Amino acid sequence: MRPVNLLPGELAKKAAGRRRLFGLMALGAAYVLVLVMVAVWWNGKLADAEAELARQEQLNTATSGKIAALKDAEELRSTYDTDVALVQAALARDVAWGRLFNDLARVIPERVWLTGFSGTAVDDPDAPEVYGQLQMSGTAFDYPDVSTWLRVLDEDPWPSVGGGWVTSATLSSIGEVPIVEFNSAASLTAASLSERAAERIPEVPQ
Repeated sequence: MRPVNLLPGELAKKAAGRRRLFGLMALGAAYVLVLVMVAVWWNGKLADAEAELARQEQLNTATSGKIAALKDAEELRSTYDTDVALVQAALARDVAWGRLFNDLARVIPERVWLTGFSGTAVDDPDAPEVYGQLQMSGTAFDYPDVSTWLRVLDEDPWPSVGGGWVTSATLSSIGEVPIVEFNSAASLTAASLSERAAERIPEVPQ
């Protein structure tokens, strides 16, 4: 059976128009809702970015303070290194005279005794391995005793001294006892140097 439209044509058109209008309004509302959701999401991202920026600025401020503090430390380290270099240069050829005399008392032969001693530190570019010169005068009971003394100047028991020689030896006497008076010389080696530079420079971690 055919349906019969009891509404007039104009009313049907108006109803159809209203349906289209409602559809457009619903579509517009959906579009606005989507825009609102996007805006809320974007505002959240923006807030997160602003918070991250604030944290980064705080970190940068803290880092700048540390850098400023490290700058002072770098200047202090530079001053320390300069002073260390000065001390090392000043004591590079420092002779340990006290240790030298102790060794001398230990190695001098029984039949020899010294009557004179002088020592001088030297810094000769032509002989950088020589750190000083010794001049010694002494007395021995015989010439073999002088030879024993000469061997002491060039042997391991006294490593601070090397290149020893006797410049003169003269037969003499004390009362009726014959003796030999002699003069000798020697050079100071690297073993004669002190360790004051290492002892006086404190260790500072890098």
